[in-house]
Amino acid sequence: MMFFKLQLWRERLAGKLWLRPALASLFALAMAMFAYWFGHKYEWEFGVEIDEDSLVALLSIFASSMLSVATFTVSAIVAAAASVANSTTYRASQYVLGDAKAQLVLSAFIAAFIYSIVGLLSLKAFHYGDLGRFILFLGLIVLVVFVLIAFINWVDHAMKLGRQETTLSKMTEAAIQSINPLTVNNLGARAWDGQIPSDHAVVYFSTFGYVTAVDMASLNTKAEQAKCQIILVTRPGEVAEITTPIAYISPASAADEALIKALRESVAVSSRRQITLDPRYNLINLTETADKALSPGINDPGTAINILNLQLKVLAHWIAVKRETADQAVEYQHLSMLPISADELITDSFGPVARDGAGILEVNIRLQKVLQALARMGEPEFKQAAQAMSVVALEVANAMLVSESQRKYLPRIAIAFDQQPVVELTE
Repeated sequence: MMFFKLQLWRERLAGKLWLRPALASLFALAMAMFAYWFGHKYEWEFGVEIDEDSLVALLSIFASSMLSVATFTVSAIVAAAASVANSTTYRASQYVLGDAKAQLVLSAFIAAFIYSIVGLLSLKAFHYGDLGRFILFLGLIVLVVFVLIAFINWVDHAMKLGRQETTLSKMTEAAIQSINPLTVNNLGARAWDGQIPSDHAVVYFSTFGYVTAVDMASLNTKAEQAKCQIILVTRPGEVAEITTPIAYISPASAADEALIKALRESVAVSSRRQITLDPRYNLINLTETADKALSPGINDPGTAINILNLQLKVLAHWIAVKRETADQAVEYQHLSMLPISADELITDSFGPVARDGAGILEVNIRLQKVLQALARMGEPEFKQAAQAMSVVALEVANAMLVSESQRKYLPRIAIAFDQQPVVELTE
């Protein structure tokens, strides 16, 4: 349970813009204290001498310049996040704020600024000695090199940070990374078949929000000790509210107060969905971007078509992972979980595009071809879901397309799915 809580804190802090600068600031403070301690512990025996006035002048110049650069960098990151929110979806700003390179660059600038300020104050307040001043100077040299490398990387990265193309690439990468043997196979539990045991106790949420993670290992151990089966009717990404059940415990006699408390503590709830264990959330973010591009105010069907191709790539990865792990043994024998179905993935990916792109022929054509590609991958569940979505898309397009010739042309594109040849899927 303790490890699970540490993992949750790590996930929550990973996207925080202040975390790496704070760690870099701690390094700057530690370096200043080390220089003071080392300078008093050992005698200086070398000929190199850094006088206090020269070091103060260097640190003053560095502090003033780093403050300006750090302020500009924060402004650039915030502006990029705002631009991304306007061009894609407002939830995409987390991909910018959590960008590792942007955080690293900001860390370098802030660390250099804090190191300079701490060095200046320390030199005026304490007697460092020749060796202590030399160590402070060496720390300054290290930070100068670090800042120069970071700045060179930042110049190129800042040009791409707020662009829609870069954001779509990050969103697609996040979606692919969230699809792994763990998320595809119900976090290691059995797939719940929807049947509720006759002898069961229901456990409800005690808070509101979204499920972000489940401590499967701890929960399986508790269920094993209680000699029961726990059916989790939720999963990462699902809404949590006090009238929604978390799980069914069978038999009901095993549902004592300790087990119910452990069950609630094992399901993490947050105010917003997380991208790491929630593939549907990542697909929805892509879909909302496509849907926004199809709005009359933007009118950018090309972006929607591009996102349809990206979603095909993501769903193909899901199918590939599912096939690779088809024979994987169930890790948690006492747990069952609500599985993610192909219908949910297909609807999340293409439902809004089929609705809001219904009046645009080129979007309809690309949508039908993407659905056909999914059918050719030979996964029966995906083929059935793709066929159902194709029918819905045709119905909506028939009502929205103005031209009679377009209404006759589109069904010829959407050929019968039973005629689609199965293609061997490779990564």
